[in-house]
Amino acid sequence: FNKYLTRRRRVEIAHVLCLTERQ
Repeated sequence: FNKYLTRRRRVEIAHVLCLTERQ
Protein backbone atom coordinates (compact mmCIF):
# COMPACT_ATOMS: atom_id res chain seq x y z
CA PHE A 1 0.00 0.00 0.00
CA ASN A 2 1.33 3.41 -0.96
CA LYS A 3 1.59 6.02 1.76
CA TYR A 4 0.51 8.67 -0.72
CA LEU A 5 -2.60 6.73 -1.68
CA THR A 6 -3.43 5.99 1.94
CA ARG A 7 -3.10 9.64 2.86
CA ARG A 8 -5.33 10.72 -0.03
CA ARG A 9 -7.83 7.96 0.69
CA ARG A 10 -7.89 8.92 4.37
CA VAL A 11 -8.86 12.48 3.51
CA GLU A 12 -11.58 11.29 1.14
CA ILE A 13 -12.98 8.85 3.70
CA ALA A 14 -12.95 11.54 6.38
CA HIS A 15 -14.90 13.85 4.08
CA VAL A 16 -17.44 11.14 3.30
CA LEU A 17 -17.84 10.28 6.97
CA CYS A 18 -18.41 13.95 7.78
CA LEU A 19 -21.13 14.17 5.14
CA THR A 20 -22.75 10.95 6.33
CA GLU A 21 -22.74 12.13 9.94
CA ARG A 22 -24.46 15.37 8.95
CA GLN A 23 -27.31 13.51 7.28
